[in-house]
Amino acid sequence: MKNLIIIIGTILLGVIIVNTMVLGEGQVSLREAAQGVVEQGVESIESMEIGE
Repeated sequence: MKNLIIIIGTILLGVIIVNTMVLGEGQVSLREAAQGVVEQGVESIESMEIGE
């Protein structure tokens, strides 16, 4: 019974972490952080003068 409670608690903790960090909204989520990195990369590439 103790093992079952530990397993269920671990699963719930994992779900909470995934929901807040990966799927969450706002600047604290990994999705927003990745989007910011991609936007900065695209801006850097666009500002380069390649072949001109």
